[in-house]
Amino acid sequence: MLYRFSSKHRIGLMVKNIADIYESGFSTDKSDETDNFSLPIFATFGYSTQYNDFLLSFDNELIYGHYGGTESNKATFWFIRAGVEKKYNELLTFRCGLTIPVKARTDTLGNIRNDLPWPKIGGAVGVSICFDRFKFDFSIYGDPARSYVDQEIRIKAVGSLTITL
Repeated sequence: MLYRFSSKHRIGLMVKNIADIYESGFSTDKSDETDNFSLPIFATFGYSTQYNDFLLSFDNELIYGHYGGTESNKATFWFIRAGVEKKYNELLTFRCGLTIPVKARTDTLGNIRNDLPWPKIGGAVGVSICFDRFKFDFSIYGDPARSYVDQEIRIKAVGSLTITL
């Protein structure tokens, strides 16, 4: 859901994996493969505002619930994110942001937030280039989720091309 207070202010809410697959199941044969599979719920609430030539954003994401192939596995993650985007001209847009993992706990690993490598935050920088009907986005970011698993800093890159017909 996205609500615009005005042309400059917006709030949004997104919820993924609303149905608890473990509880409801999705198979009538009651096999372990389907009854015990579960996904956590992702809930994100955010706010953005336009300030002069900058788009400023802030959001909270909570990930919680059962995961994997057994009921006993539970996870709770809480991330706070902030970002800024600057449209330089009609061709070029720059952006950057920070992700702060406030809470990171699973039944199998315990409290893993303290095990994150320094600086215990994730960051991202990106650029968008627009040519007529083509828009190319490129970002480099610190992957806090992968850092949890590997317990060392992981940097990734992603690119996309959007064609408007």
